[in-house]
Amino acid sequence: MAAVTKDEIRTEIADRKARLEAIDAENAGERFDEVTRNEWNTLNTEVDELEARVEELIAREERLTSLSTRTESMERIEMPQVHRPGAVRGEDIYDLATIERSFDDPSVEDEQLRDRAMRAVESANFPLRSEEEAQGQIGWLVDNIHGSTSEFARHLLYTGSPAYKRAFTNYLAADPQMPAASLTEREQGLLKRAASLTTTAGGFAVPFVLDPTVIQTGSGAINPYRTVGNVIQINVDEWRGVSSAGITAAFAAEAAVTTDNAPTLAQPTVSTERAQAFVPFSIEIGQDWGSFASEMAIMLGDSKDVLEATKFAVGSGTNEPFGVITGATTVFTASNTNSLVVADIYGVHNALGPRFRRSATWTIRNEVADRIRQLDTAGGANLWIDNLQLRSAAVPNSFTDGRMGAGLLGKAAYEATGQSGTFTTGQLIGVIGDYGYYKIVDRVGLTIETIPHIFGAAQGNLPTGQRGLYAYWRVGAKVLDANAFRTLKLA
Repeated sequence: MAAVTKDEIRTEIADRKARLEAIDAENAGERFDEVTRNEWNTLNTEVDELEARVEELIAREERLTSLSTRTESMERIEMPQVHRPGAVRGEDIYDLATIERSFDDPSVEDEQLRDRAMRAVESANFPLRSEEEAQGQIGWLVDNIHGSTSEFARHLLYTGSPAYKRAFTNYLAADPQMPAASLTEREQGLLKRAASLTTTAGGFAVPFVLDPTVIQTGSGAINPYRTVGNVIQINVDEWRGVSSAGITAAFAAEAAVTTDNAPTLAQPTVSTERAQAFVPFSIEIGQDWGSFASEMAIMLGDSKDVLEATKFAVGSGTNEPFGVITGATTVFTASNTNSLVVADIYGVHNALGPRFRRSATWTIRNEVADRIRQLDTAGGANLWIDNLQLRSAAVPNSFTDGRMGAGLLGKAAYEATGQSGTFTTGQLIGVIGDYGYYKIVDRVGLTIETIPHIFGAAQGNLPTGQRGLYAYWRVGAKVLDANAFRTLKLA
């Protein structure tokens, strides 16, 4: 049996202290019930015993060191001890009990959490994205997530620790009949504490290297809205902003009394709605984590991207995001029922107000783009800048972000497979607008629950030798100002 190191014991101490803090927060100002009181007392006893073990190990090491250095002929050089708050080595970065806190300056704790989170990201292996790309994305989130950045850093440390990854792997490969019983008490505690940062439903948080709410993956649909929209990540339930139509200025005569030009402020909100996906897998695959990790990430990322490509376009807003077309309620009606003319393209472009037109972007299906190209075969109408050019090499990432190589009337054009490309009466076939007014809000954290057995109807409802992952996450989207968009509609 491998010896338990001080670092491993300290990690166990940190786990228990984190649970004590959570119990205290959950029962703030209230007396414990009997079950909670027993857990509280047990955890405190375990912390005392573990701390005593660490002290004993340290004392033994010091004793051995003193014995090995007892010689009159040895010249000893005293080296100065340099200590940087929160600076630790190896797996110690995941031991949150060593974080120094200051009631006078909360930033002390925040800085240490950020430092450790970035070090965790730097040492992580990402199965589907380049390390440089993934590290850059997560680094930006650590500094800019809407809500508590320290809580997001804490989430990265919880779900990125080697101990947590082992616990999550063991959970997936556990006994299908009694998965929880197959885990150690420490592994169960790690899973529950990581999940508590993103959900209270009982599922377990996915390690961040596989979490598509942190690392964007998937290419099953061309979904430009995350590229052109106003995207933020939060670790709260709802985003609240402030909007205004602006201040109306005016000239006045000398010494004339001023007027009240204060703007009317509104508070738009975007709630995050639950999305879900089910991933079946064989019991054998679940026991082979090395291959299943990347496969699961591919499937979840792809299903998420395909779903969002549709909902960000035409989502109803009821238990799902509001789509751009749903919120862009001002339409420009084309001249014909099943075709386009040059005047239609100019018309919808001019219908957009100047405030929004200067930063406007088009989103259209490829079928619509092809119809528009056919209107301008000689370049005389000047619809497409660099006439008929498709996916120019001068446009970076054009194959992955959906951008077409040419600009339509000088504005960037993106392919959106979730929008309509059907030429029949009443179809909404294109949108132009300032996508800074389309807010996409991700609640960071993908949660997974396991289904012990899948039963096949064709097999007489007997087990198929498969298990299932029920994954769920939360995302919302909304047009903040309908006037920032115009939708092209066929007559």
